[in-house]
Amino acid sequence: MNNHFDVVVVGAGPAGIFACYELINKNKKLKVALVDRGNRIENRSQTEVMSGFGGAGAYSDGKLHFTAKLSHERTFHLIKPENYEAILAEIDQVFMNFGVTGVEYPKNPKEVAHLVEEAQIHDIELIVRRAKHVGTDNLKVVMQKFQNYLEKGGVKFFDKTEVVDFLIKNNQIQGVQTKKGKILGKRVLLAPGRAMANWFQKISDKYKLQHTYDMVEVGVRVEFPSYVMKKHAEALYEIVFKIRTKTYDDIVRTFCTCPNGLVAKEDYEHYVCVNGHSFSDHNSPNSNFAFVCEVHLTEPVENSIAYAQSIAELANTIGGNKPVLQRLADLRMGRRSN
Repeated sequence: MNNHFDVVVVGAGPAGIFACYELINKNKKLKVALVDRGNRIENRSQTEVMSGFGGAGAYSDGKLHFTAKLSHERTFHLIKPENYEAILAEIDQVFMNFGVTGVEYPKNPKEVAHLVEEAQIHDIELIVRRAKHVGTDNLKVVMQKFQNYLEKGGVKFFDKTEVVDFLIKNNQIQGVQTKKGKILGKRVLLAPGRAMANWFQKISDKYKLQHTYDMVEVGVRVEFPSYVMKKHAEALYEIVFKIRTKTYDDIVRTFCTCPNGLVAKEDYEHYVCVNGHSFSDHNSPNSNFAFVCEVHLTEPVENSIAYAQSIAELANTIGGNKPVLQRLADLRMGRRSN
C-alpha cells in the first residue's frame, strides 16, 4: 500500500465522515483518504456495532438532536454560539439530502410544559430537546447514501484497515502506518471514536500530544414496559430526567431513551457493555434508557477512560464475561437476580 493524499482522516464515525464531507465540498481538488478498521456499511453485520462506516452510531437509535443541552454546548470553544443554529440547519439539510424524514419532536408544546411542571413537583428536571428519530433500520440506508456520496466526491475509503502509528519525518507528519502498509498524507485528522479511545491515549502519550480527559458517565441500562413512559415518549421521544441526589449530591440522569426499543450488546476488545436502539416501526413492547451518574476526576487520577473501563471489566468478571442482568425487585431487596 503506497498512497499519497492531502488529508488522511482516521475513523469513519460521524466526526470522520462529516470531516470528509466538508473537505471535498470546500475544495474538490483535495485528495482525501478515510481509514477505518471496520467494514463498509453494506458489509457490516449487526454484531459489528463499534467499527465501520458510520461508526458506533450506524446501528444506534438514529436520534438527531438540535438543542445545546448535554452535548452541543461543549463545542462552543470551537464555534460561535451565535452561529449554532445556522450550523444545525446545515447539518439537518445534509441528513435530509440523504433521505432522513423522521418525525420532529416535541410535538405539543403545551403537553410538554405540563410534563415539565409535573417533574418539578418531584424535584426532577425534565430536559426538553428538539430531536428527530430516524430508526436503526433507516439509518443504515442513510449511511449507505452518505458513503456513496463521499466516494463519488473522490474520497478513498480504506475499510478493514487499522491505523497503528503516525509516519513522521523531520518533526512533520507524513501520513499513517497501518497493519496493511503506509498511507501518506500532508495532514492527518484523528476521529477514532470510543472504540479506539485506548489507542488514541497511547498515541497521544507517545508523541506528547496535549490532551485532557472529560468527565465520564457511569451507569446501567434500564428496560421496562413501554406503557410506563408512553405519554412522555409520544410528546418528546427522548426523555431526559435529571436528578440531584439528596444523599451524596450527585447528578444522575436518564440518557439515550429508546421508546419501544431493544437492548443490544456492545463488544469492546476486553469487555462487553450494552446499549439501546429502536426501529422505525417501534414494534417492541418494551422501552429502555441509560441511567447514569456524572463522575469528574481530578489530580492525581484524571484518566476517566481507564476509570470507566475498570468498572466495565469488573462488572464483566461478576457476570462471567457477559452483561449482568438485575431485576428491580431483587435490587430493592439487596439480592442478585438468577
